[in-house]
Amino acid sequence: MKSSSKKGLLMKSLLSFKRLTKHSVTTFIAHYLSLIIILAGIITTFSFAIMGSNKSDAELINVAGSLRMQSYRLIYTMEYEPEKVDIGLRQYRISLHSNPLVTIHHHLLTPGDVKQSYSDLVRRWQEMENLARTNQQEQYRNQITSYVNQLDQFVYSLQRFAEKKVIIAVLVIILSMLLIVGIASYLIWHTHQEIVKPLNQLMRASTQIEMRQFQHILLDTKRDDELGRLAKSFTHMSNELHKLYANLEEKVTEKTQKINQVNRSLAMLYYCSQELSASDLNRNKLLHVLKHVMATEHLRAFELDLIELRQWNITLGEPSVALSWQEQTIGSEDNKLGSLRWQAGLPCPDTRTMENIAQLLGRTLYFNQTQRQQQQLLLMEERSIIARELHDSLAQVLAFLQIQLTLLKHNLNKDDDKAKRQSLLIIKDFEQALSDGYIQLRELLATFRLTVQEANLKLALEQVVDSLRNQTDIQMTVDCSLPSQTFNPQQLIHALQIVRESTLNAIKHSKADLIEVIAHTNEEGEQELIVRDNGVGIASLNEPDGHYGLNIMQERSQQLNAKLTISNRATGGTEVKITLPNTLA
Repeated sequence: MKSSSKKGLLMKSLLSFKRLTKHSVTTFIAHYLSLIIILAGIITTFSFAIMGSNKSDAELINVAGSLRMQSYRLIYTMEYEPEKVDIGLRQYRISLHSNPLVTIHHHLLTPGDVKQSYSDLVRRWQEMENLARTNQQEQYRNQITSYVNQLDQFVYSLQRFAEKKVIIAVLVIILSMLLIVGIASYLIWHTHQEIVKPLNQLMRASTQIEMRQFQHILLDTKRDDELGRLAKSFTHMSNELHKLYANLEEKVTEKTQKINQVNRSLAMLYYCSQELSASDLNRNKLLHVLKHVMATEHLRAFELDLIELRQWNITLGEPSVALSWQEQTIGSEDNKLGSLRWQAGLPCPDTRTMENIAQLLGRTLYFNQTQRQQQQLLLMEERSIIARELHDSLAQVLAFLQIQLTLLKHNLNKDDDKAKRQSLLIIKDFEQALSDGYIQLRELLATFRLTVQEANLKLALEQVVDSLRNQTDIQMTVDCSLPSQTFNPQQLIHALQIVRESTLNAIKHSKADLIEVIAHTNEEGEQELIVRDNGVGIASLNEPDGHYGLNIMQERSQQLNAKLTISNRATGGTEVKITLPNTLA
């Protein structure tokens, strides 16, 4: 089967090649060019033949002209040199029967009258030769005139024959040239009609194809020559290009629509991310975000169902009974926060987009929940610190005052002078305790009122230091090279409280003229917060009664999981250093 099919294809190819060769434009042009070459060869050959014939005609005329002179010379020879008559007759005979004159009878183109004239001339000369040989001078003279006239007539016939040949040659050349011009003109016309015009049509069609006009001018595809096959191939190619281009346009349009949809989805996701992370989360913000998602993704109905925050549940659109609901879980399987349900419109939303929306909502809700828990824990920690500090400071002062007040009442019931002196001492201690309690209360209030207005660590440190500049004339500087991402907002509060307490202690007790606040990375790669002065140093790390600043600093360092070090500097002064762990708790 395969061999027979191959043979069939081979035979079809051979037949097509033969048909193409038979009707080929190049074959047609080659035939006419060959015909022109043949005609030119014929003209050239004929021209050479005429030239050769004209050369023999000139020789004939010369020979015939010499016969007249020889015939007249014989009269002189017969009269004055009779012994030379035979020589003259012999020379005349040689000239009369010379090769150019003899060949007249054998030349096909020589007219009959010329041949007859030559034959009559030969017969007449035989009569004249007998008169000359018998020395009949008078008769020879009487007939020489008619003989010469006959000879002139022969020369004239030769001349007319030569002229006729020239005229025939000119006519043949002219006719041949006209024929060549006609053939060349026809060839040019045929070339213009069969080659130039189809090529111009192909050029116009190719220009239209270049301008994406695939419905180009009609080409002659029924011809059996090369241009017909070229036109057929070109038309087939343009049809295929039209189909391919239309398919590409459809694909480009489809891809463009998909890209636009993806861009809208990305823009929508970015907008939702910005809205959900801009400020505190609430139901109105969720409602605004879900409306934007519904409009962007062409949803018919949209529902948000939260497990713990039922008051935030949202329903949008008008659900249709004929449409099915699609659902996406918010959160993870272990910590399911709720679900998204929607009915799709046209065009249908991408499932991945809805998954991203659910993940975004899940992260936002989880972050909001975690943030609230952290705020609650921070609040509880701050309340615990406040309660502890109040218990360790003001509570003890109040207990002391209560005891002193009881003693004062007991002494007031006595009227002796010793009781009065003791009462005055109790009142003095009472005043001192009240003064110390008031001071401790102000310190605690200043400590717990500290807030963070800047997320930038350097600016926050500068704000803490600036808030203390009005309490002293000591020069204070801030040098911070740590990134702002070192602390989260809760950790930053503890760090700033430690810096404030250290700076405040240096202002009160150091007697220094320079306080430096430094946040940097040390040579071991550890991050440090340092407050140091050039004052008198610290005598003891044991905090005096009624002061709790060092204890608070130690507790805050524990909250940061950091190491607190308080030491005297070798050059003088005190250094408070917090060494931070690589990862803050």
